[in-house]
Amino acid sequence: MGMPSQAVAVEGELPSTPTAYVSWLEGKGEPGAAETIAQFKALSQDRQNQFLDYLNKPEHFEAFMDVANSPTIKQRVLAGGDIVIAKERVDSNSSDSPAASASSQGPAASALAAASDKSAWHSVSDTIFGIKVTTVKLGVNYRVSGSRVTRVLSGWAGHTNFVPATTFEHTPIKNWISADPGNNAHSETVWTGKFTGLGAWSCRHRVWADQDGFKGGYLKRV
Repeated sequence: MGMPSQAVAVEGELPSTPTAYVSWLEGKGEPGAAETIAQFKALSQDRQNQFLDYLNKPEHFEAFMDVANSPTIKQRVLAGGDIVIAKERVDSNSSDSPAASASSQGPAASALAAASDKSAWHSVSDTIFGIKVTTVKLGVNYRVSGSRVTRVLSGWAGHTNFVPATTFEHTPIKNWISADPGNNAHSETVWTGKFTGLGAWSCRHRVWADQDGFKGGYLKRV
């Protein structure tokens, strides 16, 4: 079920009561934990107990992986809408060249003015009762000049994981520019996750983009 973080320790069995789950979240001290606690506390007692039951469902984890592995499935809804698993992607201009007026200063300056730095990322996430439980992201930061990707600046991976009794890690991120005619900036890593009572898995995560922004991404078992 939950997805990767880097170097997160196994933290025992899944909490059996809402109070225990809140205490576990408070102990994490991670960004977003306070919001999750507030949302969880706002649920009725019955829904809090159902939330905890969903956390430990193997079917939930398997559905998460089905969505992650599929090139066509963008979202899956489970348990009558209680659980939603979805893919997301974002691309943006991180910064533009500072040479906004350089076009009047000669060809070299005009080329500089056409350059810009961009970023794109791909993620898979799941929510229970609208509360985000897990998100895994992989991003690439890159430079474009005119209609070409000229440099991969960096790749990055991030996560949110509010599922106890799990461990995750990812390999160093690889970055490259694909050969013509693709000319895409790529970032890639492999996540490995272990789940108490559910075994372990590894997934390759890749994202790529060109001068126009996000082109594709996937998370699939290896």
